[in-house]
Amino acid sequence: MSRFTSRRGAETDLEDDEGEEQSASLTRVRVDDHGAHRPFMRGILVHSLTEQGISFENAYEIAQAVWKQVSGRQLITKDELRELVRELTVESAPGEVDRSDSLFADQLAVLGKDGRWPFNSGRLQLSLLAAGLKPLQAFEAVVEIERDLSGGRERSVTRDSIRELSAGILQRRFGENSASRYLNWRSFQNEDERPLILLLGGTSGVGKSSLALEVARRLSIGRVLSTDSIRDVMRVMLSDDLVPTLHVSSFEAHTRLLTEVRDGLDPVIEGFLEQSRTVSVGVRAVIERAIIEGTSTVLDGVSIVPGLFDLSEWQDRAHVFFLLAADEDRESLHAHLVARGHGRGARATERYVRNFQEIFTIQEDLLERAEMFSVPVVDVQDLEGAAGKVVKHIVGQLGERRAAEASGLH
Repeated sequence: MSRFTSRRGAETDLEDDEGEEQSASLTRVRVDDHGAHRPFMRGILVHSLTEQGISFENAYEIAQAVWKQVSGRQLITKDELRELVRELTVESAPGEVDRSDSLFADQLAVLGKDGRWPFNSGRLQLSLLAAGLKPLQAFEAVVEIERDLSGGRERSVTRDSIRELSAGILQRRFGENSASRYLNWRSFQNEDERPLILLLGGTSGVGKSSLALEVARRLSIGRVLSTDSIRDVMRVMLSDDLVPTLHVSSFEAHTRLLTEVRDGLDPVIEGFLEQSRTVSVGVRAVIERAIIEGTSTVLDGVSIVPGLFDLSEWQDRAHVFFLLAADEDRESLHAHLVARGHGRGARATERYVRNFQEIFTIQEDLLERAEMFSVPVVDVQDLEGAAGKVVKHIVGQLGERRAAEASGLH
């Protein structure tokens, strides 16, 4: 017989559990929650009780007892189930009755055009991160918002009322700009069908991939791609003999140039640019695909170079933003690369350290191009601060674009 062990070492017959769960599905015991029917599952009840802080052993015993009393029925109301759990908790774990009561408290519901949904504090916190708040600030604001909502008599609230309450609390706690960014972001999410696409450039090893992931988390963007992966695909399609610069790192591309570099030009930069122009074809294809699918995307990589992309070609179909990640302090960048050499991927990082001069030369060129083409630069020495700046820039620009379009200036 199969067995498993609880967190405190108590053994339980797994075979018997599975049999009873199958019986539950056969007898079709369902819970009537104000007209909405859902299946009763003992395992879910155990999980829910433990989530309220009840010990696993007590939760399991309570769920077993509940099952024995409802297994012969087809339907039980939520109120009946609440009272039954309370009675059995008194018998099995009298000191934990209050915790079981909170399990069936009426949950705050949110009303919107797409129906009725449970209030989700995690989703609200992400919206506040998109307003440029720090994680702790967002958490504290959500606690206050949820407390105000729960304090009312109504157990259903509209999205507009949550938005209004949130904006008011943000304005009082963090100022008008934070409230404005929050409203801009909510408007984009609810009213704008165009995807958001972030192009994040930066030299090798600067930390742009970490920044891309953090920004994507704060903006709830599920697709994050690197030009490294695009380059890998293109390498399969384009042989080493045909495009040799594609088959080495950006800081080594100058060693594979097929033509001599003109006097006055830096071979490192020319090799890097030749590789970047090739990869940019794949980058454009990814952008076009994201627009067709309507999928917001973050693209990061050294091949995303200011001047190689004309954002205006996508302005009517997507919100495309271009930023450059950089660590302009030479010693800081070198120390960052050395530190990476002590972790996972150390062998690849050793190449970064050996080629540090080439990497720094490429960054200097990128910074000059960023100034020439008005591409904002974000300092990545402080990841959390950098992510906040990127988010503020993007959401602020979304608000400006929305205002321009509303006034007919677009």
